[in-house]
Formats: sequence, C-alpha cells, structure tokens
Amino acid sequence: MVLNRKTYRWFYDHIHCRYYNLLTRWCFLPFGGEKKFREEMLTSIDFQSQDKILDMCCGTGNATFAIAKKAAKKAEIIGIDLSSGQINFARRKNYNFYFMVMDAIRTGFKDCYFDKVFITHAIHEMSRKIRLDTLNEARRILKEKGRVIILELDNPKNLLIRLFIGFWFFYWLPFNFETPTRKDMLKQGLTNEVKEAGFRNIIKISKYKGVFQMVAGNK
Repeated sequence: MVLNRKTYRWFYDHIHCRYYNLLTRWCFLPFGGEKKFREEMLTSIDFQSQDKILDMCCGTGNATFAIAKKAAKKAEIIGIDLSSGQINFARRKNYNFYFMVMDAIRTGFKDCYFDKVFITHAIHEMSRKIRLDTLNEARRILKEKGRVIILELDNPKNLLIRLFIGFWFFYWLPFNFETPTRKDMLKQGLTNEVKEAGFRNIIKISKYKGVFQMVAGNK
C-alpha cells in the first residue's frame, strides 16, 4: 500500500510525529545508538566555512542537529519537512537554525542558493516520481558544483543481516506503508536515480555491512 500525499501528511502530522523520536532511537540501537550512528553516517562529508545547507525532509530535526555539529560555525542551516507535526517537534528542541514546513518537490527557494542539500532517510518513503521530483528540486536550488548527499537504507548481501534488519525495522508488518516504495528504490538503484536527475561524479559509500548507504553527487 502506497499512501497518497494527503494521507501521508495527515499521518505524520497527527500520529507518526508523536513517536518518531522513540522509533529512531529503537532503529539505531544495533548501530551504537542514534548519536553515534548519525555521526558515522557523516564521516565522509567535508564541510566548508560558510556553507549554506538544507536538510530536506528533516523530520524532528535529529539529523539536522548532527549535520550542524559537524558543519562550521558560520554555516547557514535550514531544515524543511512536509509535516507540520514533525516541524513542531523540531522547533521545540531550540536548535539554533531554522525549521520550516515546506514541500521538498516545490521548496520555493531561489535557484543556486545552497552549497549542500541533505536528504536523510526519507527517499525510501517516496514513490519513484516523487523521488525524482525531489532530486530535481535539490539540483535546482544547489549552486554550481553544489552537492546532494543522501543518507538511506540499503539492501545488505548477507542473508542473516537482511533477516535481522527486516525484523528490527518492522518490515514484516503487513501495513508498513514504506515497504513498496523502499523495495522500488532498491530495485531502481539510488545511484541510478541520482544520475537520472542530472548529478555528476556520483559516489556511493556502504555503511554498516550494507544496511545503509551514503550517495552523493555534484550539480
């Protein structure tokens, strides 16, 4: 079952935002806890002194905070999410940057504004069309030679790891709405879709024995 965008937004606004932080803490426990996990996922990213950074689909802001900790002090950091419920929870944490309710496929930011656009653990929830629309929007708002950085699930080769992750991440639930879009993302190949959106010099770094991936490309 793939949720339409109206239902998806309602679900996140009124239900999912209330237990999202608890769920992420649970999911990242096998990887040393959420703080260590988010730091590890960013180890290969270089930041510049005055980066303008956008965290697309920022949820409740935990990934945005991890990005901010590694970014330079003068960096401008903005987090956006389609869900007002998620953004409300992010704003309560009093991080020293902006959170806004905004659609990732039509952000309203001017062309060529950001140095880096992060999309953190959200692409797998999108249909193929929305994935490509989001990547195209990221490319539009990036400066020339700006960089999109996607932190996502992957499909580990080891059968035992796949079985464990399937259990731990609740893939077995029959009403898990992420299952069809996650499977399609893995089938299409995230690097292929980043290339299809017009990015160059694409790299993929496998993390945690293939459970996660970091895919990045230049405009």
